[in-house]
Amino acid sequence: MQSGARARSVAKKTAAPRKPQPGELLEARVAQLWFWEGFYSRYGVNLERYYQEPLLVTDLDLFAFDFTPHLAQIKHIGEVKSGTGKSAEKPLDRLVWLRGLRELVGADAAELTIAKGVTSRIRQLGRSLDVTAQSVEDFERREGNAVGKMANLGAHGVDALTLERDTRDACRGNADLDRAFKFLRGEVLFLEPFLAIKQLIDLLQGVGRHWTPRLQDGEARAVRWLAAEGVSILALKLVAAAATAMTLSRADWDDLVAERLAEGAVPMHQMRKISDAVDKYVAGVLSAVKVAPEVRTEAIGAFLPEPPYYAGSLAELCWRFKGDAPVARVFPRQLDLFIFERLVKRREIDSSVVMRLGLGRETFGHTRRLIAAFLRSCDASFDELDRVLTSEVSVGASSGVESPGTVTP
Repeated sequence: MQSGARARSVAKKTAAPRKPQPGELLEARVAQLWFWEGFYSRYGVNLERYYQEPLLVTDLDLFAFDFTPHLAQIKHIGEVKSGTGKSAEKPLDRLVWLRGLRELVGADAAELTIAKGVTSRIRQLGRSLDVTAQSVEDFERREGNAVGKMANLGAHGVDALTLERDTRDACRGNADLDRAFKFLRGEVLFLEPFLAIKQLIDLLQGVGRHWTPRLQDGEARAVRWLAAEGVSILALKLVAAAATAMTLSRADWDDLVAERLAEGAVPMHQMRKISDAVDKYVAGVLSAVKVAPEVRTEAIGAFLPEPPYYAGSLAELCWRFKGDAPVARVFPRQLDLFIFERLVKRREIDSSVVMRLGLGRETFGHTRRLIAAFLRSCDASFDELDRVLTSEVSVGASSGVESPGTVTP
């Protein structure tokens, strides 16, 4: 019996990975198109872990972000249906569905990509619901214009889908890494910026503790992927947080950051009320037992949470983002491609991509180094991640050639 169980276990571990379904491949391609059209985009984003309620829809096919010139965040969602059989989804049903999903997640716009049935009437109905409807043929025409030779770069494309699946499988053997993977693939994108930043720093601290040169190839790739995804989303949330500083003085901004980082699931104004009540109770107890007045004074505010030690550094970093909004609003997309190419895929970036995304600009290099310094100050980095974030961008390299040794500090 034991040998049979062991054989089944080995067979399970060595079984060929499931091939992506046509719909999954199309999701990855549409997310890639959105990226090259100017969005910070992700596909297959899990909804259940954030809402913690049974939902008929378990994930968002597409979730994307953009920023206005004043760094206000704009959210877009999308749904992809590749079926063409008799049981294929009907366009009007999906338009209504997607409109409701847009309201659920607070998105500003939505797009439906469906294989058949996109008539002029459907497009018109979609516009009345603020949902864009397109056929797969429409998508492929856009893809040819916007993506072209830029396919399968950074965190996007069909290759990225395989890489993400390999990472998920590698993380399943470690509870901490598995939690980190699931957090990055869903929940974090729905959190408000300050809470997301705190949790991302905690995640990166944990990922850094797993990094060692002795890791096996699969484990090392998984840690690199988690670090790249974590830093990429951190950049997105930092810019979103910086938008709050637009109308504040520096002193008010520092106070706000300290307050928002100190609070947890309970808002700070409620924590203050609880703290005041605790202070009165403790003061009464200490007075009844005749404790010295100076001791009673020191006990005031003991229940009020304190911000983490990096609050000042975070306030400074976001203030710099706010001070150069044109640079900040494109930075998450730039860093997303850069860190996946250099840290995860471990290769140089083609000069055409460098030019198209502005990766050779000093402003991008300077901002990367600011992020690297912030992560070091939080103990949320490791040697290879830091080398990548502070490395120079080489112009003229080929994007299709693996070159693990070409990333220079």
